[in-house]
Amino acid sequence: MTLRAPKFAALAACLLALAPREAKAWNRDGHRIVCRIAWHFLDQARRAEIERLTSAYRNPDGQPVGPYWDACSYADDVRAKARNSPSWSRFAVLDTWHYANVPRTTTRFPAPPCQTPCVITAVQAHADSLRRASGDRSRTEALFFLSHWVGDLHQPLHVSYADDRGGNQIGPIQGGYYSAPNMHALWDGGLLSKVIGAASWQDVADRLARDIAPAQRATWAQGAAPDWAQESYHLITSPDAQYCEWQVIGGATTCAARPGSRTLGEPYQLEFADDVTMRLQQAGVRLAELIRSNLAIP
Repeated sequence: MTLRAPKFAALAACLLALAPREAKAWNRDGHRIVCRIAWHFLDQARRAEIERLTSAYRNPDGQPVGPYWDACSYADDVRAKARNSPSWSRFAVLDTWHYANVPRTTTRFPAPPCQTPCVITAVQAHADSLRRASGDRSRTEALFFLSHWVGDLHQPLHVSYADDRGGNQIGPIQGGYYSAPNMHALWDGGLLSKVIGAASWQDVADRLARDIAPAQRATWAQGAAPDWAQESYHLITSPDAQYCEWQVIGGATTCAARPGSRTLGEPYQLEFADDVTMRLQQAGVRLAELIRSNLAIP
């Protein structure tokens, strides 16, 4: 299986020529893009229901969360505040739901895919909550969290290894258009900044949604969270990604750690900015399908 087709090389090259050097982290603009792409594929009734739920919601401090695409980063906000504020502490249980750590001998995800709650199981958990919850507050939080988990699942280093903290302990990364303190930061923000370039995230999201052909959308909408996690894992453990190296160790096929710094130049960053583009599009299409299937209209 390969995730490299179809490519968007011309788009990526154009955006790279205009790209600013600072990162725009996936945990903000990336999640906004995913949710706005999903918005393009929702019917008017569900858009109206999302707007109603979002506008009425107040966080534990009594504050609104802004428009729906801003609320798609709510899971990151509550993760930070749950550690320090008693009024947010009920969200502390979600701390590990942003990622999935697997053994380095993993080639295909087992069933169940995680021994403890992780981003793979989180998608189905909050899809179920969105469908079954009766009160508006519970429905709204399920919508926000589901929207975030789908985005996280499509960032390849959110499906990786605990011993390097999803690439956070691999670095620094040098070369190319963007240097990063670690590999996770390169994928979280650096490559995304190349996709966004000098444009606004809204314009990028709208363009990426328009670029999805109906046949491609139908293909991407298939499957479930374990399949989408497998895609992320396949991508980040490919030899070209230079994250780990497949070897036979003690008789077991293992993606061995590659610690230390990396020089990942312009060809690498151009190529994988293209993959990030596709992952954002796939996440948006799949989120729209999950919302359509689980968000009832009163």
